Amino acid sequence: MNNNNNSKQKSPLQLKSRKFCQFGNLAQRYYPDRGYKRAVALFREELRITGGLHKALTAIGYHDNQRVLTHRQVKVIEEYIGEA
Repeated sequence: MNNNNNSKQKSPLQLKSRKFCQFGNLAQRYYPDRGYKRAVALFREELRITGGLHKALTAIGYHDNQRVLTHRQVKVIEEYIGEA
């Protein structure tokens, strides 16, 4: 059996670390030059004003005061505004 794909597979530890993301940590990746609270406020505003993003997030379970994002929610954000 050919195992060439083994190098592309993620270890269980890597998969677990990507399962959830703290909202504030992601906000600071998008706004690294701002303080924590300001980054969070700007990021929440970005989610609201970016066309279709808020609707796409709420369709997969996002709530406006959510503090932890699922991997799927982070992927949707990255699709709309790019990677941080």
